[in-house]
Amino acid sequence: AAEAAYRDGDPWRQALLEYLRGNRRRVMDAIAGMPGLSMTVPEATYLAWIDCRAMMAARAVTDPVAFFEAAGVGLSDGAAFGAPGFVRLNFGCPQATLDEALARMARALRA
Repeated sequence: AAEAAYRDGDPWRQALLEYLRGNRRRVMDAIAGMPGLSMTVPEATYLAWIDCRAMMAARAVTDPVAFFEAAGVGLSDGAAFGAPGFVRLNFGCPQATLDEALARMARALRA
């Protein structure tokens, strides 16, 4: 199986990388339209590090993970990785799942 993957797996790998690039674009575009959130372009992973500090200050939010969890979005707390005020979103998922999560985040910020 490993030999077949090395020999014949490149088309699958290229398709996966393109899919992840599309998801990265979706996240970048969505976050750019969400007040108080920002991020830099992820270059080597399918994890988006979203800076929530401006949103937290504007809304007196102390826990961005709990804020978005109340909207039905599970994110990882950046504080656990040495980045308090950030959340980590895994965009290595189906586009429909990602779109729903981003829509829920946007709705939470409009409320």
